[in-house]
Amino acid sequence: MSVLEKFGVEIFTQHNIFERISVDKPFRPDNPAFIFVKTGSIKLKQHFRDLELSANMFMVTDPQTVYEMISISDDFQSRMVSYKREFISALSLKFNRLITYRYFRQQMNIGVPFEPDELEVVWKSVNFLKYILDSETEMTYKKEIVEHLFSVFCYQMAGIISKEDSNSMSQMSRQEEIVFIFLNDLAQHHTHERSVEFYAQRQSITTRHLSAVVKDITGKSASQIISLIVMNEAKVLLNSSNKPVSEISGILGFSDPYSFSHFFKKHLGESPSQYRNQFEN
Repeated sequence: MSVLEKFGVEIFTQHNIFERISVDKPFRPDNPAFIFVKTGSIKLKQHFRDLELSANMFMVTDPQTVYEMISISDDFQSRMVSYKREFISALSLKFNRLITYRYFRQQMNIGVPFEPDELEVVWKSVNFLKYILDSETEMTYKKEIVEHLFSVFCYQMAGIISKEDSNSMSQMSRQEEIVFIFLNDLAQHHTHERSVEFYAQRQSITTRHLSAVVKDITGKSASQIISLIVMNEAKVLLNSSNKPVSEISGILGFSDPYSFSHFFKKHLGESPSQYRNQFEN
């Protein structure tokens, strides 16, 4: 049984983080995680933008998002706190979960800056939690100790996040909210719905209005983002499973393998099989 399965949380450093983050191909995290950068930088591609995390920054990764690592600096020093979603919901935390959850969702693909002294305190908490998790000493209440230390970590993050929230991000604009809901809907429905009309109807707005708002906020059209998300999903399925192309086309909601291959080649310039062959050597 893995540490994550046994205790609900697992911590990785820059030495083993790439057991969870693929270096040379798109990947989707199995579980949500906080990634902290103490020194150096890492550059990731996610959704429709590149994201660079540098010193004294953190981000929240999400299993609904496909990421691709672009580059990493030689002096990269990091901690990744990966946790099972049901574990955090089981903790009896007394802060306002709705505000924190909204903030996490809103900011999960954006690097958030820390004050260096804030990061130092969180870094020490994470290292101590890792020390307990890694310890081979018999502990009668190890699971309870882990839960309480993780709770401490969550309180620390909630405090930092709520301060950041009240400082500059207390409310999303109506346009940002439309894009936010669109991306959440897309994460849930992209395997069977690829029309802009469907996502506009979900919010009771016109297709024209949704397209204009998405373009204004992201720089890309709604249809471009839908295609990007479907392509990211296709890449992950092609390079992380042995499923035949015909099965993958069905999973992604295409009527037949030819339609899927045509879509894939239109957006990447090569067939699904040609793309998959890159990773088989």
